[in-house]
Amino acid sequence: MDNENDLILDWQKTRNPVAFSQLALQYQPIVNSIVNKYRTTGTSQDTLRVQATTQLIKALKTYDPDMGAQPSTHIWNNMQKVQRTATESLSSGRMPESRSLKRSMFVTVRDNLTDRLGYEPNTDEIADELKWDRNEVSRMTSELGGEVTASRAAFDFYGNSLQVESKDKALLDYMYHDLEGKQKSIFEYTYGLGGKPVLNNKEIAKKMNTNEMAIHRTKKSMAEKLKGYR
Repeated sequence: MDNENDLILDWQKTRNPVAFSQLALQYQPIVNSIVNKYRTTGTSQDTLRVQATTQLIKALKTYDPDMGAQPSTHIWNNMQKVQRTATESLSSGRMPESRSLKRSMFVTVRDNLTDRLGYEPNTDEIADELKWDRNEVSRMTSELGGEVTASRAAFDFYGNSLQVESKDKALLDYMYHDLEGKQKSIFEYTYGLGGKPVLNNKEIAKKMNTNEMAIHRTKKSMAEKLKGYR
């Protein structure tokens, strides 16, 4: 197996951010080529780049050397979706809406962070990466989750739905900022914060790339901390 395959397979197993940076740099010419190829179709270059980067990440995740194709061939094959988007834009004569670009950017950044961190990132982590405020991240999370549309939803500064009131809301807001990393993500899925749905332990464990017992222990610790706040 050559070094190129080794690096991809290593990243698939470890989600090492250094390995990912090397791969992203190595295959950036393919992304640039796609952007240049379809820049005259009416699709913005930002949209093309976001979608090409999304497909690059998906290709790196699914590459299997046993299938016989070289990595670059597999990546090019995954770029067909970008071609379809550009062709549809040319046929319709319409520029993609800015909201569509923001969605694509959000999904790309969220998936990239998931790969780097090894678990689904929390609202603060996504907001820091995108340089958005928590409110907008929460709106997008909820919108993509299909729970409420951005036009109908109302969120506070922390991204909690104003349609759902709780006597512990102030305590939850306070406690959220006393947590870090995975704990914040588990907290969000436990109490439905940041535009996320309330999930059970099994569902949260899948999001966090861990087991149910670890989720149970974290929840128990958070419950004790919340009890102490009360």
